[in-house]
Amino acid sequence: MADTRIQNAGTSAIHLGGGYIRTINGEAWQYMQLPAQPPVRDAADQKDREKNARPLLTALPRIAELTPRIPFVSRKAMKGFYREIHILAISTPQPFEPSTRLDDASRYRLQRDWGNHAVHDRFTLIGIRLTTGGGKTKGFWTRAARIAETLASTDGNGMVPDIDFQRDREAIMEILRDAGCSIPTDMMMRRALAWWRTDRKPEIVPVMVEHEHLHTFPDYQSCKRAERFFQAGGDCHTWTSREPFSYPMTIVTLTPLPFEGQEHTQSMDADWAATLMAQAHGGGQGCLALSVRGLLEPGELTREQIDKDKQNVYDKAVKQATDGHKRNIRIATELDQVDTAYQTGEKPWPTLIEGRVHAAIPTIIDRPSQVMYPGDVLLNPDRQEAAFQDMMIGSPISYNPSPVYWPAPILAYAGLSGRSVAGDDMGHGLATDLPGALLGFTEADAQPVYVSPFESTVRHDPPCLLVTGATGSGKTRVLLWLASQMARLPDPYLDGTTRHDRMLDYRDIIAPHYIPGVFLDPKPNSDDFGPFVRKHHGTIIRLDSPDADGILDPLKCMPRALGDYRVNTAVDMLSQITSGEYGDKDRELALQTIISYGDRHGADCLGEAVDMAYDAYVNRRDGWEVIDPLVEDITPRMRRNVQSNGMLRLIYGTRHGGRELAVSQGLTLLSAGSMDIIADPGAVSVPSIIQRWVVRMAALGAAASIQSRNGFLVVDEAWSLLGDRFGAALVNRMGRLARAQHYMPIFASQKVDEFVDVGLEDFVGRGIALGMGVKNEGGVSGDSQAQAVCRLFNQPLDGRLHARMMHARVLDEESREPDPESLYALVDPKSGRIIRGSIPYYIGVDGSAIPVEVNVPDELI
Repeated sequence: MADTRIQNAGTSAIHLGGGYIRTINGEAWQYMQLPAQPPVRDAADQKDREKNARPLLTALPRIAELTPRIPFVSRKAMKGFYREIHILAISTPQPFEPSTRLDDASRYRLQRDWGNHAVHDRFTLIGIRLTTGGGKTKGFWTRAARIAETLASTDGNGMVPDIDFQRDREAIMEILRDAGCSIPTDMMMRRALAWWRTDRKPEIVPVMVEHEHLHTFPDYQSCKRAERFFQAGGDCHTWTSREPFSYPMTIVTLTPLPFEGQEHTQSMDADWAATLMAQAHGGGQGCLALSVRGLLEPGELTREQIDKDKQNVYDKAVKQATDGHKRNIRIATELDQVDTAYQTGEKPWPTLIEGRVHAAIPTIIDRPSQVMYPGDVLLNPDRQEAAFQDMMIGSPISYNPSPVYWPAPILAYAGLSGRSVAGDDMGHGLATDLPGALLGFTEADAQPVYVSPFESTVRHDPPCLLVTGATGSGKTRVLLWLASQMARLPDPYLDGTTRHDRMLDYRDIIAPHYIPGVFLDPKPNSDDFGPFVRKHHGTIIRLDSPDADGILDPLKCMPRALGDYRVNTAVDMLSQITSGEYGDKDRELALQTIISYGDRHGADCLGEAVDMAYDAYVNRRDGWEVIDPLVEDITPRMRRNVQSNGMLRLIYGTRHGGRELAVSQGLTLLSAGSMDIIADPGAVSVPSIIQRWVVRMAALGAAASIQSRNGFLVVDEAWSLLGDRFGAALVNRMGRLARAQHYMPIFASQKVDEFVDVGLEDFVGRGIALGMGVKNEGGVSGDSQAQAVCRLFNQPLDGRLHARMMHARVLDEESREPDPESLYALVDPKSGRIIRGSIPYYIGVDGSAIPVEVNVPDELI
């Protein structure tokens, strides 16, 4: 009992704004935030890792160059002039709070459903201890004189005034800005001073120290209750259930990583910090904080020391070899390799010397092997408090049981600052965030990911969102989850009946209008979306309904405002239906005269337009001269066929008026009903041509009904839109014009190679890629579907996305043990319970591919 102590923590420093810190012993530090992108854990290739390493590789050499060069001074004496650095990476779980960019109703729903979900407050700071010398001096005596001046200018409390550090602070900030760092916010610095807190109001609170771990608490009262419970003989493993927001924490010390001059960037363990910081669901350790402290030694001085050390070890190795010992021969060989690395090039990397590296892991660690680190790990029994305090900003306590001596690349490529973030809003309340639907939380770092239907309009990016995945991958579930939220978003450009050119803040909208969303489900006898749309009080339009005749006719479902495109589409369709797959140019010219005549004279469907042209031509009515004689042949043929083909009646209306494809606010399901409107791939018969045109006109009509309304169109089995040059042209046109027409096309498909073949990648701004399974199903290009996904989203074929798409649900069929690398939802083989949702990769406009965990309860969709 005597070994358990309540200790205050985090009281060693004060933040004065802009990342500037003063400590209790008078030191001054400047902290700045390291760039978080691109991620390392989810890096697509080595280029991403290089980009993530660049800030430290840029800043550390320049900081090391601030060290004065003083001749004839020993290394021990020179250490007093080395810059002290502190890198503090933080990833503390916090209760999820919906984005402030959403309307109140959407925020309420997300808070109700996900308020208990933990997200991670994830960022990385780099701090440099400031001096009063203002940077690199011209000589030793100048430096000494400035130090003397500083000692003479302390204030009444013995503290050096802030103004004396200003010149150096500006120099350090310039270096860090040039490396891409930014000034941390006040909230970020409060988090850094009390990073173990699990709420959004970080204040200094006590911890309870035990022999091999600590316990943290949300307030003094809970800490005191736990102390009394412990003194009464209670087991600390039960505190979590008794005290909400309390948890155990083990501070471990990381020992040096082996470095023998090898190219560290290519090592499998190079991203050791990214692995430690990633949450367990993402295959990481889930540590709360990682602290790296030490002195930054210029590379030239390290090289000189290595030369001395190498010679000393050589001398000992020769002597020991003559005495029959070989212990130092291996050390000499390793030093020789390191020396070769430091001698290469004129400017060797600076070195972190006397470094101390601690990690805070939110559980009780009993064995070093439990820590995912490629080197040795010290558990610090009876030294938990010292290690904990050494991680703190401004701590006067130094605890270094295992000093590290690392060249800059070991730090730079470790992934200390890489963070997996994605989407159009990460929940940080930025002015550039856009209101959208919550997809899920990033697998590695538990960051919220929102998908906005307004992204293309605001940022002028390609408009299409493509959702890919095999049957059973969770594609339908993802579509329903996104649509259920998007359809309840107010139109940010519309207030009452007044349309605005700029996006309004939802707080300024008095009379909201909700954006329209249309689901096109071309599968026959499908019930994938019907119950969902009914649950959300949406509208269902079935194509097998008696009143659906002509509902997809180009002249009826496409507005006259589209001008020639409306008539041209009708000409393309009727030409292909009546003359085969590739159509006929003469027939197209003839049909142009026929359909245009009827359109000019008020026809609102193709059958009526053709009949008008026929009557005018036969009876020589006014304007008959412009009508092609083909009208005498095609009119009776179409009258006969439309009576015998119910599917043709959908796209070839015969009577004026009738039901139109009207879409109101909220959701509308356009369902094939019992009709089989998906043509077999490669089929060229007239029925298959009619099938393709039914799907195309359903997509075109749905798109036309939501144009200029900032809505969204979801097309399931979207590969059915393609199949020939007409389908390719249609999809490409939607891709070109959707942004200007103010709607977002969402194409969902389990077949992707067709989209690659028609060049849709030019219009796909964002993507969601789910599992494709292990079947290597090649398309026209010969690629598997997984390879086609990678090509479409410009991802490497040998990268992590491709590898994970090919994983099945289970490791083997006998045990049914779930495969954690799979993108499919995982099921416990014993209980049948879903232990992890599906993992789609979200591919952003910037080309990053980030895995996102989607856990949507059945009752929410």
